[in-house]
Formats: sequence, C-alpha cells, structure tokens
Amino acid sequence: MRIALVHPFSWPQVLRGGERIFHDLGWYLASAGHEVDLVTGSWEGPSVGQIEGVTVRRHQLRQPHWLHRRGVGPMETFGVTAAAALLRRRYDIVHALTPSGVLAARATGHRCVYTVLGHPSEEDFADQPGAIGLFRTALAQADATVTLSESAADRVGAIASASQRASWMTTARRNRRLLRGEGPGNWLQVIQPGVRLDRFVPQLEPRQGEVRILFASDASEIRKGVHHALAAVDRLRRIHPGARLVLACPGRADWAVEGIGEAASATMARRDPLAVSGLGEVGRRALAEATDVVGPVAPGDMPDHYRAATVTVLPSWEEAFGLVLAESLACGTPAVAYHEAGMREILSRPEVGRTARFGDIADLTRALDEAIALAREPQTPALCAEHARRWDWAATVGPAHEELYHAILGR
Repeated sequence: MRIALVHPFSWPQVLRGGERIFHDLGWYLASAGHEVDLVTGSWEGPSVGQIEGVTVRRHQLRQPHWLHRRGVGPMETFGVTAAAALLRRRYDIVHALTPSGVLAARATGHRCVYTVLGHPSEEDFADQPGAIGLFRTALAQADATVTLSESAADRVGAIASASQRASWMTTARRNRRLLRGEGPGNWLQVIQPGVRLDRFVPQLEPRQGEVRILFASDASEIRKGVHHALAAVDRLRRIHPGARLVLACPGRADWAVEGIGEAASATMARRDPLAVSGLGEVGRRALAEATDVVGPVAPGDMPDHYRAATVTVLPSWEEAFGLVLAESLACGTPAVAYHEAGMREILSRPEVGRTARFGDIADLTRALDEAIALAREPQTPALCAEHARRWDWAATVGPAHEELYHAILGR
C-alpha cells in the first residue's frame, strides 16, 4: 500500500505522544513493506528526508497574526497545505491526526483514517468557536475513526451522536468495531498506542535500594500533574525518607509552587483546584529537597531512566492513554496513575501498579507506597514486561492498523 501520514508536527522535532505514535507507525508500516510518506510541517521551511524507511516531506508552517489572535494554529490550518501535497501524489490510505487533515484527504479524493489523540468532551471545544463542528465533520467524513482507549471511544461516540449530522455513531463501546449508518464514516475502533519492545527492554531485577519516583511527561503541561507528584512525594518521604522525584522530561515544575491563579480556565478551576492555588511551602520543599531535575531526555536514552526507577508516576487527568505508563511496564518498572480515563485500562492488573482517586494526594501517596513494595517483589519486573506485550508494535498494534486499512480498501 501507499500510505500518507498527515500531521503538522513530527518526531523528533516535537516530542509528544501523537508525534511518537506516527513515527512508530511509519516505522512499522515501512518495515512491513509499505510505501510510507509523512506529510508534515516545519517552521524552518520545506525539506524531504528519510527516517527509518519513511519519506518525511516537510512543508512550511505559517501562522498569520490575525489567525493566532483568534486561537487558530497549525492544527487547524495545516489541512490547506496537506491538501496541496495530497493532490500531487496519490495514496491508497491517508491517515490523519487532526480534523483538518481528514478534510484535506476527503477533498482530494482519498480514503482516510482519523486517529483522535485526546479524551474529548464538548466542554473542551468551548473556547474555540467552530471547533466542535469541525471535529464532528471529520468524524463523519473519515472512513474510520480510531481512538486510543475504550474510554476515549465512549467520549467520541457521545459527541458524535449528539450531532444530527453525525447521528450514524451511537454508543461506542457497544458497537466498538463496526458502526453502520449514514455517510462515508462508519467505523469506530480502539487501537491503543504501541511500544517498541526492541528498545524498551526490561530490567528483570527487583527494584531495591534508593526510592526513585520517575515523572517522564511534560512538567510544564498542567494536565500532566507534576504538582500532584510533588505533593505526594513530599508526603511519601515520611515513609521513605530518601525518596526522590526524578523529572526526566521537558518543561519546568516551578509554576507548581505559586499555582496558575487567574490564568486558570473554568474547567481547570473546577477539575484541578490544586493547580490554581499552588503547593506553596510543600512545593518549595519538594523541589528543593526531594527532586532531581534531569530535563529533556533523548528518546534513545529514555528506557535507561525507566529501568533505573523504582516506580513511574503519571498523575494526569483526561488522559486518552498514557504512553509513559506502558513504556515503564515494558522496562519492568511498575507504575502509578489516577484511576480515570485511559490510564485505568493500562493499570488493569494489581501486579503491575496501583491507581488512586483523582486529586486525592493522600491516596496517591498510598498508591506510590504500595507500588514501591510491589517493585521490590522478585516477580514484578517480569509480570510488568509480560503485561506490556499487548502493546507490541510488531506483533499487535502495527498489524491492527494494517487490518483496518485493508478492510477500508476492501469495502
């Protein structure tokens, strides 16, 4: 097959989950013998190159001031650039990560798959007029829609079925694989992100010695919850005096001390009041006495950090999946997260980690303490690694994408 992956940003220029998914998907498809183009953008200008068998076609990104003032960025505007690129070459399948990419594919006469990266709700679209209409249009126009978890599929199904123009999509979980109805878009499928098990190799020794709690997401993104990790580790040190929080990630956590105050949206203020108020003295103490700041880590070095950790923590909210948790398990290290959204689907077995009630720092501390005890059990690393095999790109996740593409082309 000739396959185009369409997204305005790409790995490793942008180290986020969506860019990581497309990078690894491209690698898998190319290794399986498909011809793969990544149609993407760059602020530095156009270029063409090869990365792990994928032809990367970068196009100039632009963001006019008048659009920026209205909250419109490359995610919304890159579709125009992508459409011009898709007119120049024909593909069997176009796979997009944004609504604008879906519309570009349909406008140029291509079959299209849309992967919804987030865990959306109608409330999420409130700050950008027209965004929810664009999202629903993309759902209706795509030949298939992929979500990263069952929880995200339920959200997408609810948003779609609330719209008259997308009434073809009903309850996502009940009709997980095949939703038949009006319009060209009629499949909703869950394909969880993959882990490169050739790189994320487990350390099979139990985690003895100094307690190291790894935070591997973006410390500057409030929703990822580094402030919750700081507060919990401050409490955890009463049980494990030498415990350290290791920030092997981009972004800074300084904001967590004072909070974001008036900068908080209504949703943030209601959902995560700790982010608004800040941690105060607790945060200052945790940052000064209990935190090791590693900073951004080269992708190839990340497995070493997982293997060196006692436990990995991701105390975020509205997380469609939580790739760092799956990567940690693949490296033999148990994980802790809040029991919500897609994270509870990863930590579905007590022998690989613990979950806590969202926003309850005492319960998060309890979960960390139990996960530390778990990490010291001799059987835990192997159990974590075995659990992570369900996200193997080569054996499971990559073939699931191929199967979906073939099903679309065979209709």
